[in-house]
Amino acid sequence: MKKILLINPAYKGSLHSNIKVLALPPLNLALIARYTPESYDVRIVDETMMDIDFDAGVDLVGITCMTPLAPRAYEIATRFRARGVPVVMGGIHVSCMAEEALRYADAVVVGEGENIWPRLLDDFDKGSLQKVYRSGELPDISDLLPPRRDLLTGKYFVETVQTGRGCPINCNFCSVTAFNGSRYRVRNIDNVLAEIDTIRSKRIFIVDDNIVGSGPRFIKRAKDLFDGMAGCGKEWGGQTCLNIVEHEDVLKAAQRSGCKAFLIGFESLDPVTIDSMHKSVNLRPNTRNFADAIKKIHDHGMAIVGCFIFGSDGQTKDAFRRTIDFVIETEIDAVQLSLATPLPGTAFYRQMQDENRLLLTDYPNDWRHYTIFEPVFEMRGMSPAEAYQGLQAAYAEVSSLGASVKRSWRTFHNTRSLFSTGIAFSWNYQSYKTILSTPTPLAVGNRPLGL
Repeated sequence: MKKILLINPAYKGSLHSNIKVLALPPLNLALIARYTPESYDVRIVDETMMDIDFDAGVDLVGITCMTPLAPRAYEIATRFRARGVPVVMGGIHVSCMAEEALRYADAVVVGEGENIWPRLLDDFDKGSLQKVYRSGELPDISDLLPPRRDLLTGKYFVETVQTGRGCPINCNFCSVTAFNGSRYRVRNIDNVLAEIDTIRSKRIFIVDDNIVGSGPRFIKRAKDLFDGMAGCGKEWGGQTCLNIVEHEDVLKAAQRSGCKAFLIGFESLDPVTIDSMHKSVNLRPNTRNFADAIKKIHDHGMAIVGCFIFGSDGQTKDAFRRTIDFVIETEIDAVQLSLATPLPGTAFYRQMQDENRLLLTDYPNDWRHYTIFEPVFEMRGMSPAEAYQGLQAAYAEVSSLGASVKRSWRTFHNTRSLFSTGIAFSWNYQSYKTILSTPTPLAVGNRPLGL
């Protein structure tokens, strides 16, 4: 029986390897394992949880990666190939940078892999592995098979579930639409509920990019899903856009289903900046008053992880102060504060390329700096040093130990949930510790204040 090793790479000491609350099980690899013929012996190694055995006896290695982990993924691939083990790479970065990845892999998968993987393995068996495997169309996921969770051996804080893919919003900084398409594709609700019932953990995170979706059909589908989840006995969190506050019945259904936390991209307090990001959902009459939207979600007993991006054109360092004041006043439970980052596959990346504003372009090595916490392009409202120092100071104010304890206590008082309280505290404090302990970003060290 041939052996396949599927690897999720990580940097030790990075944000997601430090914060176990943020270390989500690699659902993509568990799904690929499910679509692997039974004639193969499959193992999964998540480097956030365990070390890789580079001497393991395997016949094929599959590696997934996102952009900041590309150098580590290529390092892993190089070590296995040096032993003569063929390597296949996929994931969102590889799909956007296939030619680059082919320098380190025997084959690459471009796009979602469930339909492609069996064909690739058939070619591998025949000794005719191709260089590039590209899906002709996005797969129908209505009857998606459940992932091989039995192969995920790490002690994760939450289990993950996917109920749909795709996003029509197409924010200029996000590559989801390029990878998963602009059309929502959703799974059969009964299949989702059956899968949730098999999960032992009481805590789950729904990894859909927007669990509520957009438009009457998907709003109704979200309510039907939440109604079905009410009998599952889980506490859960997920990602949503602010349009959820336009639908009281959906909020109530989410509350009844055990929802305890939402991750929401507010992105900016400046409507002009939001418009430049193409995130029109945040400018609608019922969503653009962020404070009212936050109160509405809090009133339903749900915590909020609010995401804010700094460094877009026109923003100055004053944006940090205004955002922190807003976070404190509205009692947002946890924050993800990041610097605008042009990632491959996004309109933002293409714009920065065209305008020759990328500061770190020694690829693939410099991809490690594209973490969303380091300045990597020439901003027009602040220097790299001002951007990074502003980010550090903002985290110090809202996510230091004292601030994190105080804010997580409010989360517990509102939600009565150790699940959401744990997310709020860990997300705040561990982010603060990790970001303050990272080396000075390359662009800050090499460029003078006031660029």
